[in-house]
Amino acid sequence: MSIQLEHMPERKRNLAAAAVSYMDNMYDKEMKLLRDSEDLSRHNTRGSGHYALGLLLRGEPGDTELACSVLNKLLDMQYDAPEEIYHGTFKSAPQDADPPRGNYPWKRLGNGHAYFLAETFEQIGAKLADSSSGELDIEADLGREDGREAAGAKAGAASRSAASLLQARFAAAVNAVLPPVWQSYDPNWREFISCIFAVIFAEFEHKLPSELVARMDGAMVRSVGASIDRRLSDAIPMNSNIELMHIFMASFYGDRYGNASWTEHARREADSLLLDYVEFGAFAEFNSSTYYGVDLTVLGLWRTYGRDRRLQQIGSELEEGLWRNIADFYNPELEELSGPFSRGYEMAMTEHSSLGVFIYLLLGDRYKHLTRINCESEHDVMIALAGVQAPESVRSRLTAHSENRLVVQPYRELCERNAPGDRRHVCTVTAWIESKLMIGGIAGSRNRSGQLHPATLQWRSPSGDKYSLRLLRRRSGGNWGVHVKGVSFEAVAEERKLAVAVEAAAENLEFFWELEGKSAGESEFESGCWTLPGLTLTVAAEAPAPVIRRHGERVEVVYATGPSVWHSALKFAFELHLHS
Repeated sequence: MSIQLEHMPERKRNLAAAAVSYMDNMYDKEMKLLRDSEDLSRHNTRGSGHYALGLLLRGEPGDTELACSVLNKLLDMQYDAPEEIYHGTFKSAPQDADPPRGNYPWKRLGNGHAYFLAETFEQIGAKLADSSSGELDIEADLGREDGREAAGAKAGAASRSAASLLQARFAAAVNAVLPPVWQSYDPNWREFISCIFAVIFAEFEHKLPSELVARMDGAMVRSVGASIDRRLSDAIPMNSNIELMHIFMASFYGDRYGNASWTEHARREADSLLLDYVEFGAFAEFNSSTYYGVDLTVLGLWRTYGRDRRLQQIGSELEEGLWRNIADFYNPELEELSGPFSRGYEMAMTEHSSLGVFIYLLLGDRYKHLTRINCESEHDVMIALAGVQAPESVRSRLTAHSENRLVVQPYRELCERNAPGDRRHVCTVTAWIESKLMIGGIAGSRNRSGQLHPATLQWRSPSGDKYSLRLLRRRSGGNWGVHVKGVSFEAVAEERKLAVAVEAAAENLEFFWELEGKSAGESEFESGCWTLPGLTLTVAAEAPAPVIRRHGERVEVVYATGPSVWHSALKFAFELHLHS
């Protein structure tokens, strides 16, 4: 007899039922997949797997049949291409074009080459564009020398446009031959979907037709083998959350299929991960509410569905340590993790994270508001099944602020796009935490990821509203989430003080402080003093005057780079002193 939703403990039942109801509303009957919550014109294969799991758990009339339909559609989305780097993964959406085949002997290339190739061709494209632009700029120069300023300006603009078009065409030609990781395929979908299938096998296999079980088993043989190939080649390095999933799936399916080499691989990887963790008591994806939510989910799978006692022991040690990390940086008054964040999206924990779900399961109905629907809510069914386990000593630290504190924590980051030998730098996180104020800084990071949040502030105003301030960077006119080489931050938090030093070797960048919160647009930014809702900052900045961009309840204080502002190699610094 399998587990049934109606017989689950109340909190788990409420959580799973709300998640399935949400996914009911996102389901597209014609496509037999979930729509993507961030783009309704697309569909979400990973989310569809979670929906199938939720339907099997709910078990109402028609749910099992619908789940089978979704699973068969999902299986149609797997790549069966044994010689390709994307073998065994799944399309992120059926709207995605198939990656190119037959041009990429990836197993014979070195560690990290998936990123190296992409960046090499990007640099070639830029050089090609520069040379084209240089030739076309001659016309603009001649126009200016002849006094034809308007014609010269027009020709200069045309040269830049032509160069950009040439660079775009070159990039498109490369991507038509070599599959760009994250653009033409997502390697992590192997791990995510394999974990979903493992729970389905463990809880609901008896509900499924034998033909569907056979299809799922065939898919898992492809996924696990390809995931191990990826890990051993290190062609695309694995971040902490993917590494945890990889170990679980290799162990689970090694046991299911009697594959001793997979089982032994999982044990070696688990021992290595534990050794890496205990160096500083921290994961490489440190202090990230998004990825901590995934980590806790997968460690719950190790505990609940693991079939190897050694892995269960290691998982328990990691799970307990992770909860202690969370308690160190969590503020019960603000109900947020203090920054800084090695990887992050939104500042609010309830926006792109399942962490609030775990706090609700751990502490009770008083925290149900932390389970509000967000883009991670599809995972809630799996979380309800895996459950939560935390040391008793952690619970009290999650319910009440005991004392103001300075937290200092080293960790060894993973710079996945760096060359081998230059990926694992030791960083130091500092955080000052008061009941209604938190400051965070990272020093030592060389991670080029746009998800790095090296300097952060969060506070609650006397009126009770929450605010956040974070330092980000982006290419001019671009998005802050894009990876950028040659940028480093050194940020240190102290009591009511944040010091930040920035170095950049790239031109045409914008560094900006982003303020968010109610009436943030009414803030004042005078030289040396920023008056924000509920907080005044004395600011000493070794940088040119910023541009203030107001977007309703979000404000950007922007410092732009470029030949007309700074030299291409720039340094600048901030000191922020806080006054209530």
